[in-house]
Amino acid sequence: MVGPSTFVEINGHKARILVAAKGAWQIADVDQFTSDNLGFYLLVDVTDGLREFYICPGDKLRSDVRKRHDDFVASKGGVRPKNPNSKHSAIYPEQVRKWRNGWSRVSK
Repeated sequence: MVGPSTFVEINGHKARILVAAKGAWQIADVDQFTSDNLGFYLLVDVTDGLREFYICPGDKLRSDVRKRHDDFVASKGGVRPKNPNSKHSAIYPEQVRKWRNGWSRVSK
């Protein structure tokens, strides 16, 4: 572990850990998440006893999250339907499947 418990070091690379216990990783503030500059994210899915790991390149994950969020808001007429001030977003396993068990991304 490196720093706060939301970070780990993998082969010399710092990565932020996000855990999904109910089928998706929750992003409270999409603007804050996409303004980060971290190189990697380690998404861990523990839903229903799973132990799946997704090693995601930071720039690509942030870009994907931003695009999906913007597309969703645009599809609702440019305003979030329930709470216009919400900056919430989510990441679902099918959206990051290509990075499942991609430990080689963080090789030395």
